[in-house]
Amino acid sequence: MERAEWLKQMREMTEALYDHVSPEYWVKFGLYENEAQLEHLQKFLARVSRGGTILSAACGAGRYDGLLLEAGHSVTGIDQSAGMLARAKEHFPEARYEKMGLQDIDFHEAFDGAICMDALEHVCPEDWPGIMKRFRKALKPGGRLYFTVEVPDEEEVKASYERVQALDSQEVQGELADVTVYHYYPSREQVREWIEQAGLVIEEKGKGNGYEHYIVRRKQET
Repeated sequence: MERAEWLKQMREMTEALYDHVSPEYWVKFGLYENEAQLEHLQKFLARVSRGGTILSAACGAGRYDGLLLEAGHSVTGIDQSAGMLARAKEHFPEARYEKMGLQDIDFHEAFDGAICMDALEHVCPEDWPGIMKRFRKALKPGGRLYFTVEVPDEEEVKASYERVQALDSQEVQGELADVTVYHYYPSREQVREWIEQAGLVIEEKGKGNGYEHYIVRRKQET
């Protein structure tokens, strides 16, 4: 199997998993208390004027959308899982929701800010650069993006890679594919390079509660 087809299957499996768990999402999970995420989300919101438009990318069941709405913003949520979007619509009917994967974002200077939390760990290395560029295009000049990058268990990732090498797998370093759902963990240096290549500037970077946190800004055109 070619790697492109394999990655397509990984993405379809991820979508199917989230569709499957969506009916009981708010009962089992809800808005969990990740202090570092909530802290950086407030820092992001402080940079977006009240009444702004915010893209909640890979929004899932809308876990963070209530906080965006409470801060006085209009929210557009996108996700590749129709099941998760249905849960989001039930909880936050005042927001706008659309079925769209991160790889398919197609907005032009439409948002004052964007968030992408608990999601990029499911994105393969081939798709990262394009997604960063799509975020830049979706933001108005000077707009901010807050996203998280999950910090991996290095031994788990190493062990996974060693296991699949004997099976003629398509997996590359940093991927965790022989588990329930696909994961990829880029290095800090690689993330920084993709940010810069997309025309984004890091304003703040932190680490906590299992994630690295990035608040970046679209450069003002001269």
